[in-house]
Amino acid sequence: MRWPAHGANPRALYEQCGITPPNEYIDFSVNTNPYRLPPSAWPDDEKWAHWAGEYPDPETRALRELVAGQERIRPGQVLPTNGAAEAIYLLASLFAGRRVGVFEPTFSEYRRACLTYDCEVAVFMARKECGFSYDIDEATAWAASQDIIFLCHPNNPTGTVMPEHELRSFIDAADQAGTYIVVDEAFYPFWRGGFTAMRWLGRYPRLIVLRSLTKIHHLAGVRLGYVAADEEVISALKTRQPPWSASQVAQQLALRFLPMASFVDETRERIAAERERVFRSLPAGRYDVSLSVVNFYLLRPRSGRTEALFFHLLKEGIVPRHTMNFPGLDGRYIRLAVKTPAENDRLLEALERWDG
Repeated sequence: MRWPAHGANPRALYEQCGITPPNEYIDFSVNTNPYRLPPSAWPDDEKWAHWAGEYPDPETRALRELVAGQERIRPGQVLPTNGAAEAIYLLASLFAGRRVGVFEPTFSEYRRACLTYDCEVAVFMARKECGFSYDIDEATAWAASQDIIFLCHPNNPTGTVMPEHELRSFIDAADQAGTYIVVDEAFYPFWRGGFTAMRWLGRYPRLIVLRSLTKIHHLAGVRLGYVAADEEVISALKTRQPPWSASQVAQQLALRFLPMASFVDETRERIAAERERVFRSLPAGRYDVSLSVVNFYLLRPRSGRTEALFFHLLKEGIVPRHTMNFPGLDGRYIRLAVKTPAENDRLLEALERWDG
Protein backbone atom coordinates (compact mmCIF):
# COMPACT_ATOMS: atom_id res chain seq x y z
CA MET A 1 0.00 0.00 0.00
CA ARG A 2 1.19 3.51 -0.79
CA TRP A 3 0.61 5.59 2.32
CA PRO A 4 -0.38 9.26 1.80
CA ALA A 5 2.36 11.81 2.50
CA HIS A 6 0.13 13.93 4.75
CA GLY A 7 -3.12 13.75 6.68
CA ALA A 8 -6.38 15.65 6.11
CA ASN A 9 -7.73 13.62 3.16
CA PRO A 10 -9.94 10.95 4.78
CA ARG A 11 -11.82 9.85 1.65
CA ALA A 12 -8.58 9.09 -0.18
CA LEU A 13 -7.23 7.24 2.86
CA TYR A 14 -10.32 5.03 3.15
CA GLU A 15 -10.08 4.26 -0.56
CA GLN A 16 -6.37 3.39 -0.35
CA CYS A 17 -7.04 1.13 2.64
CA GLY A 18 -9.89 -0.64 0.87
CA ILE A 19 -12.38 0.35 3.57
CA THR A 20 -15.84 1.73 2.87
CA PRO A 21 -16.08 5.04 4.75
CA PRO A 22 -18.73 5.08 7.48
CA ASN A 23 -21.57 7.57 7.12
CA GLU A 24 -19.87 9.79 9.69
CA TYR A 25 -16.22 10.05 10.61
CA ILE A 26 -13.98 12.46 12.51
CA ASP A 27 -10.65 13.49 11.01
CA PHE A 28 -8.05 13.20 13.77
CA SER A 29 -5.27 13.35 11.18
CA VAL A 30 -5.65 17.09 10.65
CA ASN A 31 -3.95 19.29 13.25
CA THR A 32 -5.61 22.66 12.68
CA ASN A 33 -7.52 24.43 15.43
CA PRO A 34 -10.75 22.55 16.28
CA TYR A 35 -12.22 25.79 17.63
CA ARG A 36 -13.34 28.20 14.92
CA LEU A 37 -13.48 31.96 15.00
CA PRO A 38 -17.08 33.13 15.51
CA PRO A 39 -19.07 34.09 12.39
CA SER A 40 -19.01 37.72 13.50
CA ALA A 41 -15.22 37.77 13.08
CA TRP A 42 -15.41 36.97 9.38
CA PRO A 43 -15.82 39.55 6.59
CA ASP A 44 -19.14 40.02 4.83
CA ASP A 45 -19.85 38.91 1.25
CA GLU A 46 -19.03 42.34 -0.17
CA LYS A 47 -15.52 42.27 1.26
CA TRP A 48 -14.90 38.72 -0.01
CA ALA A 49 -15.94 39.79 -3.51
CA HIS A 50 -13.83 42.95 -3.33
CA TRP A 51 -10.70 41.08 -2.20
CA ALA A 52 -11.16 38.34 -4.79
CA GLY A 53 -11.11 40.93 -7.57
CA GLU A 54 -8.02 42.82 -6.39
CA TYR A 55 -4.33 42.22 -6.93
CA PRO A 56 -2.56 41.84 -3.59
CA ASP A 57 0.18 44.19 -2.44
CA PRO A 58 3.32 42.48 -3.81
CA GLU A 59 5.37 43.94 -0.96
CA THR A 60 2.87 42.87 1.75
CA ARG A 61 3.71 46.10 3.56
CA ALA A 62 0.78 46.26 5.98
CA LEU A 63 1.15 42.63 6.98
CA ARG A 64 4.92 42.88 7.48
CA GLU A 65 4.45 45.96 9.63
CA LEU A 66 1.79 44.24 11.74
CA VAL A 67 3.93 41.13 12.31
CA ALA A 68 7.02 43.24 13.03
CA GLY A 69 5.12 45.25 15.62
CA GLN A 70 3.80 42.14 17.34
CA GLU A 71 7.19 40.39 17.40
CA ARG A 72 9.28 43.52 18.09
CA ILE A 73 11.41 43.16 14.98
CA ARG A 74 11.81 45.27 11.83
CA PRO A 75 9.47 44.94 8.81
CA GLY A 76 12.52 44.11 6.69
CA GLN A 77 12.96 40.97 8.81
CA VAL A 78 9.58 39.54 7.74
CA LEU A 79 8.63 37.72 4.53
CA PRO A 80 5.00 36.50 4.20
CA THR A 81 4.74 33.27 2.22
CA ASN A 82 2.17 30.98 0.65
CA GLY A 83 1.98 28.87 3.80
CA ALA A 84 5.00 27.65 5.75
CA ALA A 85 5.55 25.10 2.98
CA GLU A 86 6.62 27.81 0.53
CA ALA A 87 9.04 29.16 3.14
CA ILE A 88 10.63 25.70 3.47
CA TYR A 89 11.08 25.38 -0.30
CA LEU A 90 12.49 28.90 -0.60
CA LEU A 91 15.07 28.03 2.06
CA ALA A 92 15.92 24.76 0.29
CA SER A 93 16.44 26.77 -2.90
CA LEU A 94 18.68 29.25 -1.09
CA PHE A 95 20.84 26.41 0.26
CA ALA A 96 20.70 24.24 -2.87
CA GLY A 97 23.45 21.64 -2.99
CA ARG A 98 24.58 22.35 0.58
CA ARG A 99 24.76 20.18 3.70
CA VAL A 100 21.41 20.14 5.50
CA GLY A 101 20.71 18.65 8.92
CA VAL A 102 17.23 17.62 10.03
CA PHE A 103 16.13 16.74 13.55
CA GLU A 104 13.98 13.61 13.18
CA PRO A 105 11.32 12.33 13.41
CA THR A 106 9.68 15.44 11.98
CA PHE A 107 7.67 17.08 9.21
CA SER A 108 8.57 15.35 5.95
CA GLU A 109 8.69 18.48 3.78
CA TYR A 110 12.10 19.58 5.14
CA ARG A 111 13.75 16.50 3.70
CA ARG A 112 11.62 16.49 0.57
CA ALA A 113 12.32 20.15 -0.24
CA CYS A 114 16.05 19.84 0.36
CA LEU A 115 16.38 16.69 -1.75
CA THR A 116 14.51 18.51 -4.53
CA TYR A 117 17.36 21.05 -4.53
CA ASP A 118 20.12 18.42 -4.42
CA CYS A 119 21.10 19.04 -0.83
CA GLU A 120 23.04 16.47 1.16
CA VAL A 121 20.66 15.61 4.01
CA ALA A 122 21.89 14.32 7.37
CA VAL A 123 19.68 13.26 10.26
CA PHE A 124 19.92 13.64 14.02
CA MET A 125 17.45 11.27 15.67
CA ALA A 126 15.55 11.94 18.89
CA ARG A 127 15.80 9.40 21.68
CA LYS A 128 12.42 7.69 21.94
CA GLU A 129 13.34 6.11 25.27
CA CYS A 130 13.87 9.61 26.71
CA GLY A 131 10.58 11.10 25.56
CA PHE A 132 11.84 12.10 22.10
CA SER A 133 14.50 14.37 23.55
CA TYR A 134 17.95 15.03 22.06
CA ASP A 135 21.46 14.62 23.42
CA ILE A 136 22.29 18.30 23.16
CA ASP A 137 26.07 17.84 23.29
CA GLU A 138 26.00 15.34 20.44
CA ALA A 139 23.56 17.53 18.52
CA THR A 140 25.83 20.55 18.88
CA ALA A 141 28.85 18.68 17.54
CA TRP A 142 26.78 17.30 14.66
CA ALA A 143 25.38 20.73 13.76
CA ALA A 144 28.86 22.20 13.27
CA SER A 145 29.31 20.02 10.17
CA GLN A 146 26.09 21.25 8.53
CA ASP A 147 25.36 24.43 6.56
CA ILE A 148 21.77 24.68 7.77
CA ILE A 149 19.62 22.85 10.33
CA PHE A 150 15.84 22.35 10.36
CA LEU A 151 14.21 22.01 13.79
CA CYS A 152 10.44 21.86 14.24
CA HIS A 153 9.64 23.33 17.67
CA PRO A 154 7.16 22.30 19.02
CA ASN A 155 7.86 19.23 16.94
CA ASN A 156 5.50 17.59 14.50
CA PRO A 157 4.55 14.72 14.97
CA THR A 158 5.63 14.25 18.61
CA GLY A 159 4.37 17.57 20.01
CA THR A 160 7.48 17.75 22.19
CA VAL A 161 9.82 20.67 22.93
CA MET A 162 13.36 21.32 24.15
CA PRO A 163 14.07 23.13 27.43
CA GLU A 164 14.65 26.82 26.77
CA HIS A 165 18.26 26.80 27.96
CA GLU A 166 19.08 23.84 25.69
CA LEU A 167 17.61 25.44 22.60
CA ARG A 168 19.31 28.77 23.31
CA SER A 169 22.63 26.98 23.88
CA PHE A 170 22.24 25.01 20.65
CA ILE A 171 21.40 28.11 18.58
CA ASP A 172 24.36 29.95 20.09
CA ALA A 173 26.77 27.13 19.25
CA ALA A 174 25.39 26.69 15.74
CA ASP A 175 25.67 30.40 15.02
CA GLN A 176 29.28 30.46 16.23
CA ALA A 177 30.06 27.48 13.97
CA GLY A 178 28.63 29.35 10.95
CA THR A 179 25.57 27.08 10.73
CA TYR A 180 22.14 28.52 9.95
CA ILE A 181 19.29 27.13 12.02
CA VAL A 182 15.62 27.16 11.01
CA VAL A 183 13.19 26.92 13.93
CA ASP A 184 9.74 26.08 12.59
CA GLU A 185 7.20 27.41 15.08
CA ALA A 186 4.03 26.51 13.16
CA PHE A 187 2.47 25.11 16.35
CA TYR A 188 3.88 27.62 18.83
CA PRO A 189 0.51 29.40 19.31
CA PHE A 190 -0.94 26.19 20.82
CA TRP A 191 1.79 25.90 23.50
CA ARG A 192 0.65 27.07 26.91
CA GLY A 193 3.51 28.75 28.78
CA GLY A 194 5.85 28.35 25.82
CA PHE A 195 8.78 30.44 24.62
CA THR A 196 9.71 31.56 21.12
CA ALA A 197 13.06 31.73 19.35
CA MET A 198 11.78 34.95 17.76
CA ARG A 199 13.17 36.91 20.73
CA TRP A 200 16.73 35.92 19.79
CA LEU A 201 16.70 37.14 16.18
CA GLY A 202 18.60 40.32 17.01
CA ARG A 203 21.44 38.34 18.56
CA TYR A 204 21.90 35.55 16.00
CA PRO A 205 22.07 36.55 12.31
CA ARG A 206 21.91 32.90 11.23
CA LEU A 207 18.67 32.19 13.10
CA ILE A 208 15.54 31.81 10.92
CA VAL A 209 12.05 31.41 12.41
CA LEU A 210 8.99 30.13 10.52
CA ARG A 211 5.38 30.73 11.50
CA SER A 212 2.04 29.60 10.07
CA LEU A 213 -1.45 31.06 10.25
CA THR A 214 -2.87 27.85 8.82
CA LYS A 215 -2.97 25.96 12.11
CA ILE A 216 -4.15 28.31 14.85
CA HIS A 217 -6.64 30.27 12.71
CA HIS A 218 -7.89 27.22 10.79
CA LEU A 219 -6.97 28.73 7.43
CA ALA A 220 -5.66 25.65 5.61
CA GLY A 221 -7.37 26.72 2.39
CA VAL A 222 -5.95 30.25 2.50
CA ARG A 223 -2.24 29.30 2.75
CA LEU A 224 -0.31 31.92 4.67
CA GLY A 225 2.83 31.85 6.78
CA TYR A 226 5.94 33.94 7.16
CA VAL A 227 9.69 33.86 7.65
CA ALA A 228 11.39 36.02 10.27
CA ALA A 229 15.16 36.39 9.91
CA ASP A 230 18.06 38.77 9.35
CA GLU A 231 17.30 41.28 6.59
CA GLU A 232 19.97 39.82 4.30
CA VAL A 233 18.36 36.39 4.52
CA ILE A 234 14.92 37.86 3.84
CA SER A 235 16.23 39.74 0.80
CA ALA A 236 17.81 36.58 -0.61
CA LEU A 237 14.59 34.61 -0.13
CA LYS A 238 12.51 37.41 -1.68
CA THR A 239 14.46 37.16 -4.96
CA ARG A 240 13.40 33.50 -5.20
CA GLN A 241 9.73 34.06 -4.41
CA PRO A 242 7.13 34.31 -7.19
CA PRO A 243 5.22 37.61 -7.31
CA TRP A 244 1.90 37.86 -5.44
CA SER A 245 2.71 34.76 -3.40
CA ALA A 246 0.47 35.92 -0.56
CA SER A 247 -2.97 36.49 -2.07
CA GLN A 248 -5.16 39.47 -1.31
CA VAL A 249 -7.59 37.23 0.58
CA ALA A 250 -4.73 35.80 2.65
CA GLN A 251 -3.27 39.20 3.46
CA GLN A 252 -6.60 40.72 4.42
CA LEU A 253 -7.61 37.79 6.63
CA ALA A 254 -4.23 37.92 8.35
CA LEU A 255 -4.62 41.64 9.02
CA ARG A 256 -8.06 40.91 10.44
CA PHE A 257 -7.21 37.85 12.58
CA LEU A 258 -3.65 38.39 13.83
CA PRO A 259 -4.66 41.13 16.31
CA MET A 260 -7.22 38.76 17.92
CA ALA A 261 -4.92 37.71 20.77
CA SER A 262 -7.78 36.70 23.05
CA PHE A 263 -8.89 34.02 20.58
CA VAL A 264 -5.40 32.51 20.56
CA ASP A 265 -5.14 32.69 24.36
CA GLU A 266 -8.51 30.99 24.81
CA THR A 267 -7.67 28.28 22.26
CA ARG A 268 -4.35 27.58 23.98
CA GLU A 269 -6.04 27.03 27.34
CA ARG A 270 -8.83 24.89 25.94
CA ILE A 271 -6.42 22.68 23.99
CA ALA A 272 -4.14 22.18 27.00
CA ALA A 273 -7.03 21.27 29.29
CA GLU A 274 -8.55 18.87 26.78
CA ARG A 275 -5.22 17.20 25.96
CA GLU A 276 -4.60 16.58 29.66
CA ARG A 277 -8.12 15.18 30.08
CA VAL A 278 -7.64 12.78 27.18
CA PHE A 279 -4.35 11.54 28.59
CA ARG A 280 -5.96 10.95 32.01
CA SER A 281 -8.91 9.15 30.42
CA LEU A 282 -7.02 6.67 28.23
CA PRO A 283 -7.74 3.02 29.10
CA ALA A 284 -5.40 2.25 32.00
CA GLY A 285 -2.15 0.55 31.11
CA ARG A 286 -2.98 0.00 27.44
CA TYR A 287 -1.49 2.98 25.57
CA ASP A 288 1.60 5.19 25.63
CA VAL A 289 1.56 8.80 24.45
CA SER A 290 4.25 11.37 23.67
CA LEU A 291 4.78 14.26 26.09
CA SER A 292 3.07 16.74 23.79
CA VAL A 293 2.52 20.42 24.63
CA VAL A 294 0.33 21.20 21.61
CA ASN A 295 -2.80 20.08 19.76
CA PHE A 296 -1.64 16.60 18.69
CA TYR A 297 0.32 13.69 20.11
CA LEU A 298 1.70 10.28 19.28
CA LEU A 299 -0.01 7.15 20.60
CA ARG A 300 0.95 3.49 20.48
CA PRO A 301 -0.56 0.37 22.04
CA ARG A 302 1.50 -1.46 24.65
CA SER A 303 0.35 -4.76 23.16
CA GLY A 304 -0.91 -5.61 19.71
CA ARG A 305 0.07 -4.14 16.36
CA THR A 306 -0.23 -0.41 15.71
CA GLU A 307 -1.38 -1.10 12.15
CA ALA A 308 -4.27 -3.19 13.48
CA LEU A 309 -5.25 -0.31 15.79
CA PHE A 310 -5.05 2.08 12.82
CA PHE A 311 -7.54 0.03 10.79
CA HIS A 312 -9.79 -0.49 13.82
CA LEU A 313 -10.07 3.26 14.30
CA LEU A 314 -10.84 3.84 10.63
CA LYS A 315 -13.70 1.36 10.82
CA GLU A 316 -14.93 3.14 13.98
CA GLY A 317 -15.09 6.45 12.11
CA ILE A 318 -11.88 7.82 13.66
CA VAL A 319 -9.27 8.90 11.09
CA PRO A 320 -5.74 8.84 12.58
CA ARG A 321 -2.49 9.98 10.96
CA HIS A 322 -0.12 7.13 10.13
CA THR A 323 3.61 7.48 10.83
CA MET A 324 4.95 5.27 8.05
CA ASN A 325 6.84 8.16 6.45
CA PHE A 326 8.44 9.49 9.64
CA PRO A 327 12.00 8.13 9.99
CA GLY A 328 12.46 6.71 13.45
CA LEU A 329 8.76 6.00 13.90
CA ASP A 330 8.18 3.77 10.87
CA GLY A 331 4.52 3.16 11.60
CA ARG A 332 4.94 2.10 15.24
CA TYR A 333 2.80 5.04 16.39
CA ILE A 334 -0.25 6.93 15.19
CA ARG A 335 -0.66 10.68 15.49
CA LEU A 336 -3.94 12.02 16.84
CA ALA A 337 -5.21 15.59 17.05
CA VAL A 338 -6.68 17.15 20.16
CA LYS A 339 -10.22 18.02 19.14
CA THR A 340 -13.41 19.07 20.90
CA PRO A 341 -14.54 17.23 24.06
CA ALA A 342 -17.34 15.40 22.23
CA GLU A 343 -14.99 14.30 19.45
CA ASN A 344 -12.31 13.23 21.90
CA ASP A 345 -14.88 11.16 23.77
CA ARG A 346 -15.62 9.31 20.53
CA LEU A 347 -11.92 8.54 20.21
CA LEU A 348 -11.65 7.32 23.81
CA GLU A 349 -14.62 5.02 23.30
CA ALA A 350 -13.04 3.55 20.16
CA LEU A 351 -9.72 3.00 21.95
CA GLU A 352 -11.57 1.27 24.80
CA ARG A 353 -13.33 -1.09 22.35
CA TRP A 354 -10.10 -2.22 20.67
CA ASP A 355 -9.15 -5.68 21.93
CA GLY A 356 -5.55 -5.58 20.69
